[in-house]
Amino acid sequence: MGQQISTDDALPIYRQTCGELFDSNLLLRAKVAGLERDLAAAQEENSRLKQAAGEPGPVSGGPDLAAVPPFPMPSGD
Repeated sequence: MGQQISTDDALPIYRQTCGELFDSNLLLRAKVAGLERDLAAAQEENSRLKQAAGEPGPVSGGPDLAAVPPFPMPSGD
């Protein structure tokens, strides 16, 4: 059989463990928020520096397919 303990013995340990997990989770979430803020600032600075250096920004939409000549049709010979 499994070992049994009383609720009076288990409850304080359970509450302590939940509190520790909550504190750890809170610290990790705060760390993630700080890192995301730093990443956004770094990406913005990187974009600003690229624009100042005259590099073209990211291409949106791809090539202009209307300007591409059509493919020649194979002859039926």
